Amino acid sequence: MNRIIEKALGLQMNGFSQEALNIYQKAYKKEPTNLKICEYYGAALLETGHYNQARKLLKKVLDEKIEKPQVLNNLATVNRFLKRYNEALINVKSAIKFRPDYQDAWVNCGNIQNDIGNYQEAIKSYKKAVKLNPQDKEVYLVLAQTYLLNHEFDLSLDIYKKQKKLFHDVRFLIGELICYRAIKDYNKALSFADQLRQSFDNELMWFEWVQTLWMAKESKKAEEQAQIALKKFDHFPALDDMIKLMDDAKVS
Repeated sequence: MNRIIEKALGLQMNGFSQEALNIYQKAYKKEPTNLKICEYYGAALLETGHYNQARKLLKKVLDEKIEKPQVLNNLATVNRFLKRYNEALINVKSAIKFRPDYQDAWVNCGNIQNDIGNYQEAIKSYKKAVKLNPQDKEVYLVLAQTYLLNHEFDLSLDIYKKQKKLFHDVRFLIGELICYRAIKDYNKALSFADQLRQSFDNELMWFEWVQTLWMAKESKKAEEQAQIALKKFDHFPALDDMIKLMDDAKVS
Protein backbone atom coordinates (compact mmCIF):
# COMPACT_ATOMS: atom_id res chain seq x y z
CA MET A 1 0.00 0.00 0.00
CA ASN A 2 2.93 2.37 0.62
CA ARG A 3 3.86 1.98 -3.05
CA ILE A 4 0.37 3.12 -4.06
CA ILE A 5 0.67 6.20 -1.84
CA GLU A 6 4.15 6.95 -3.22
CA LYS A 7 2.81 6.70 -6.77
CA ALA A 8 -0.07 9.04 -5.99
CA LEU A 9 2.27 11.51 -4.25
CA GLY A 10 4.54 11.48 -7.27
CA LEU A 11 1.60 12.36 -9.50
CA GLN A 12 0.55 15.18 -7.16
CA MET A 13 4.03 16.66 -7.10
CA ASN A 14 4.05 16.73 -10.91
CA GLY A 15 0.68 18.45 -11.16
CA PHE A 16 -1.51 15.40 -11.86
CA SER A 17 -3.87 15.98 -8.94
CA GLN A 18 -6.92 14.29 -10.43
CA GLU A 19 -4.96 11.18 -11.38
CA ALA A 20 -3.61 10.99 -7.83
CA LEU A 21 -7.11 11.43 -6.46
CA ASN A 22 -8.33 8.47 -8.52
CA ILE A 23 -5.59 6.26 -7.06
CA TYR A 24 -6.42 7.29 -3.49
CA GLN A 25 -10.12 6.68 -4.13
CA LYS A 26 -9.51 3.13 -5.34
CA ALA A 27 -7.19 2.41 -2.41
CA TYR A 28 -9.75 3.77 0.05
CA LYS A 29 -12.49 1.56 -1.36
CA LYS A 30 -10.28 -1.47 -0.76
CA GLU A 31 -9.15 -0.42 2.72
CA PRO A 32 -11.55 2.17 4.22
CA THR A 33 -10.11 1.68 7.72
CA ASN A 34 -6.51 2.31 6.69
CA LEU A 35 -5.76 5.63 8.42
CA LYS A 36 -2.69 6.36 6.30
CA ILE A 37 -4.84 6.19 3.16
CA CYS A 38 -7.51 8.34 4.85
CA GLU A 39 -4.88 10.94 5.71
CA TYR A 40 -3.40 11.20 2.21
CA TYR A 41 -6.75 10.88 0.45
CA GLY A 42 -8.15 13.64 2.66
CA ALA A 43 -5.19 15.91 1.83
CA ALA A 44 -5.69 15.23 -1.90
CA LEU A 45 -9.40 16.03 -1.61
CA LEU A 46 -8.49 19.31 0.09
CA GLU A 47 -6.04 20.15 -2.68
CA THR A 48 -8.71 19.56 -5.36
CA GLY A 49 -11.45 21.50 -3.57
CA HIS A 50 -13.60 18.61 -2.32
CA TYR A 51 -13.89 20.11 1.14
CA ASN A 52 -16.82 18.20 2.64
CA GLN A 53 -15.33 14.84 1.66
CA ALA A 54 -11.91 15.90 2.89
CA ARG A 55 -13.38 16.94 6.23
CA LYS A 56 -14.96 13.52 6.81
CA LEU A 57 -11.74 11.65 6.11
CA LEU A 58 -9.47 13.92 8.12
CA LYS A 59 -11.83 13.80 11.10
CA LYS A 60 -11.83 10.01 10.79
CA VAL A 61 -8.05 10.00 11.25
CA LEU A 62 -8.25 12.29 14.29
CA ASP A 63 -11.09 10.28 15.82
CA GLU A 64 -8.54 7.52 16.32
CA LYS A 65 -6.75 9.81 18.80
CA ILE A 66 -3.77 10.17 16.51
CA GLU A 67 -1.94 13.42 17.26
CA LYS A 68 -0.84 14.58 13.82
CA PRO A 69 -0.19 18.31 13.45
CA GLN A 70 -0.33 18.10 9.64
CA VAL A 71 -3.75 16.43 9.71
CA LEU A 72 -4.99 19.06 12.17
CA ASN A 73 -3.64 21.84 9.98
CA ASN A 74 -5.26 20.35 6.87
CA LEU A 75 -8.55 20.01 8.72
CA ALA A 76 -8.24 23.65 9.82
CA THR A 77 -7.85 24.67 6.15
CA VAL A 78 -10.88 22.59 5.16
CA ASN A 79 -13.00 24.14 7.91
CA ARG A 80 -11.76 27.59 6.91
CA PHE A 81 -12.91 27.07 3.33
CA LEU A 82 -16.24 25.76 4.64
CA LYS A 83 -16.48 28.91 6.80
CA ARG A 84 -16.49 26.84 9.99
CA TYR A 85 -14.13 29.30 11.58
CA ASN A 86 -14.48 28.27 15.23
CA GLU A 87 -13.61 24.69 14.38
CA ALA A 88 -10.79 25.84 12.13
CA LEU A 89 -9.22 27.83 14.97
CA ILE A 90 -9.50 24.90 17.37
CA ASN A 91 -7.81 22.63 14.79
CA VAL A 92 -4.97 24.98 13.96
CA LYS A 93 -4.27 25.89 17.59
CA SER A 94 -4.10 22.18 18.39
CA ALA A 95 -1.61 21.70 15.56
CA ILE A 96 0.53 24.51 16.99
CA LYS A 97 0.25 23.08 20.51
CA PHE A 98 1.66 19.75 19.34
CA ARG A 99 4.30 21.44 17.17
CA PRO A 100 5.08 25.08 18.12
CA ASP A 101 7.58 25.44 15.25
CA TYR A 102 5.01 24.49 12.58
CA GLN A 103 5.30 27.52 10.32
CA ASP A 104 2.48 26.54 7.95
CA ALA A 105 0.10 26.26 10.91
CA TRP A 106 1.01 29.75 12.13
CA VAL A 107 0.31 31.11 8.63
CA ASN A 108 -2.96 29.19 8.54
CA CYS A 109 -3.91 30.59 11.93
CA GLY A 110 -3.26 34.09 10.59
CA ASN A 111 -5.38 33.40 7.52
CA ILE A 112 -8.32 32.21 9.62
CA GLN A 113 -8.07 35.21 11.96
CA ASN A 114 -7.90 37.45 8.90
CA ASP A 115 -11.08 35.95 7.46
CA ILE A 116 -13.07 36.80 10.60
CA GLY A 117 -11.58 40.28 10.92
CA ASN A 118 -9.32 39.62 13.92
CA TYR A 119 -6.47 41.53 12.34
CA GLN A 120 -4.38 41.99 15.47
CA GLU A 121 -4.42 38.25 16.15
CA ALA A 122 -3.64 37.56 12.49
CA ILE A 123 -0.65 39.91 12.70
CA LYS A 124 0.69 38.07 15.75
CA SER A 125 0.46 34.75 13.93
CA TYR A 126 2.13 36.05 10.77
CA LYS A 127 4.95 37.64 12.78
CA LYS A 128 5.56 34.29 14.46
CA ALA A 129 5.65 32.64 11.01
CA VAL A 130 8.19 35.22 9.80
CA LYS A 131 10.46 34.42 12.75
CA LEU A 132 10.27 30.72 11.95
CA ASN A 133 11.11 31.24 8.28
CA PRO A 134 12.43 34.71 7.35
CA GLN A 135 12.88 33.59 3.72
CA ASP A 136 9.17 33.00 3.09
CA LYS A 137 8.10 36.00 1.03
CA GLU A 138 4.43 34.98 1.02
CA VAL A 139 4.22 35.59 4.78
CA TYR A 140 5.61 39.11 4.40
CA LEU A 141 2.96 39.78 1.77
CA VAL A 142 0.03 38.64 3.91
CA LEU A 143 1.45 40.45 6.94
CA ALA A 144 1.74 43.70 4.99
CA GLN A 145 -1.79 43.25 3.58
CA THR A 146 -3.15 42.68 7.09
CA TYR A 147 -1.46 45.84 8.38
CA LEU A 148 -3.22 47.62 5.52
CA LEU A 149 -6.59 46.13 6.49
CA ASN A 150 -5.94 47.22 10.08
CA HIS A 151 -5.13 50.76 8.87
CA GLU A 152 -1.53 50.50 10.07
CA PHE A 153 -0.29 51.99 6.83
CA ASP A 154 3.23 52.93 7.93
CA LEU A 155 3.98 49.37 9.11
CA SER A 156 2.62 47.96 5.87
CA LEU A 157 4.66 50.38 3.77
CA ASP A 158 7.80 49.54 5.73
CA ILE A 159 7.46 45.84 4.86
CA TYR A 160 6.82 46.48 1.18
CA LYS A 161 9.79 48.83 0.85
CA LYS A 162 12.24 46.61 2.74
CA GLN A 163 11.27 43.26 1.24
CA LYS A 164 11.08 44.40 -2.39
CA LYS A 165 14.88 44.69 -2.32
CA LEU A 166 15.25 41.13 -1.07
CA PHE A 167 12.64 39.28 -3.14
CA HIS A 168 12.35 41.29 -6.40
CA ASP A 169 8.64 40.46 -6.65
CA VAL A 170 6.30 42.98 -8.30
CA ARG A 171 3.67 42.38 -5.60
CA PHE A 172 5.84 44.31 -3.16
CA LEU A 173 5.96 47.22 -5.62
CA ILE A 174 2.18 47.20 -6.07
CA GLY A 175 1.79 47.02 -2.30
CA GLU A 176 4.00 50.08 -1.87
CA LEU A 177 1.87 51.97 -4.38
CA ILE A 178 -1.35 50.94 -2.62
CA CYS A 179 0.07 52.26 0.67
CA TYR A 180 0.79 55.68 -0.87
CA ARG A 181 -2.78 55.77 -2.15
CA ALA A 182 -4.16 54.60 1.21
CA ILE A 183 -2.47 57.45 3.08
CA LYS A 184 -3.56 59.80 0.26
CA ASP A 185 -0.02 60.84 -0.58
CA TYR A 186 -0.92 61.24 -4.24
CA ASN A 187 2.27 63.09 -5.20
CA LYS A 188 4.30 60.02 -4.24
CA ALA A 189 1.66 57.67 -5.60
CA LEU A 190 1.62 59.35 -9.01
CA SER A 191 5.39 59.54 -9.24
CA PHE A 192 5.78 55.89 -8.21
CA ALA A 193 2.98 54.65 -10.48
CA ASP A 194 4.47 56.48 -13.45
CA GLN A 195 7.88 55.00 -12.68
CA LEU A 196 6.38 51.49 -12.57
CA ARG A 197 4.52 52.07 -15.82
CA GLN A 198 7.67 53.15 -17.63
CA SER A 199 9.85 50.42 -16.12
CA PHE A 200 7.55 47.46 -16.81
CA ASP A 201 5.31 48.78 -19.61
CA ASN A 202 2.75 45.99 -19.13
CA GLU A 203 -1.03 45.80 -18.64
CA LEU A 204 -0.89 45.60 -14.85
CA MET A 205 1.30 48.66 -14.39
CA TRP A 206 -0.70 50.70 -16.89
CA PHE A 207 -3.86 49.80 -15.01
CA GLU A 208 -2.30 50.88 -11.70
CA TRP A 209 -1.14 54.11 -13.35
CA VAL A 210 -4.62 54.93 -14.65
CA GLN A 211 -6.25 53.96 -11.36
CA THR A 212 -3.84 56.19 -9.43
CA LEU A 213 -4.59 59.12 -11.74
CA TRP A 214 -8.30 58.55 -11.19
CA MET A 215 -7.94 58.32 -7.38
CA ALA A 216 -5.85 61.52 -7.43
CA LYS A 217 -8.80 63.19 -9.21
CA GLU A 218 -6.83 63.75 -12.41
CA SER A 219 -9.85 62.50 -14.37
CA LYS A 220 -9.02 63.96 -17.79
CA LYS A 221 -5.49 62.55 -17.79
CA ALA A 222 -6.77 59.21 -16.49
CA GLU A 223 -9.16 58.96 -19.45
CA GLU A 224 -6.43 59.93 -21.93
CA GLN A 225 -3.96 57.41 -20.52
CA ALA A 226 -6.64 54.70 -20.47
CA GLN A 227 -7.24 55.15 -24.19
CA ILE A 228 -3.50 54.97 -24.89
CA ALA A 229 -3.29 51.73 -22.91
CA LEU A 230 -6.26 50.23 -24.77
CA LYS A 231 -4.61 50.90 -28.12
CA LYS A 232 -1.33 49.56 -26.82
CA PHE A 233 -2.61 46.28 -25.36
CA ASP A 234 -5.88 45.68 -27.27
CA HIS A 235 -7.56 43.16 -24.92
CA PHE A 236 -7.57 44.69 -21.44
CA PRO A 237 -10.66 43.68 -19.35
CA ALA A 238 -9.55 45.40 -16.12
CA LEU A 239 -9.08 48.70 -17.92
CA ASP A 240 -12.43 48.28 -19.69
CA ASP A 241 -14.04 48.10 -16.26
CA MET A 242 -12.10 51.17 -15.16
CA ILE A 243 -13.29 53.15 -18.18
CA LYS A 244 -16.88 52.09 -17.49
CA LEU A 245 -16.44 53.35 -13.92
CA MET A 246 -15.24 56.69 -15.25
CA ASP A 247 -18.18 56.92 -17.65
CA ASP A 248 -20.64 56.08 -14.87
CA ALA A 249 -19.10 58.79 -12.70
CA LYS A 250 -19.69 61.34 -15.46
CA VAL A 251 -23.35 60.40 -15.71
CA SER A 252 -23.93 60.55 -11.98
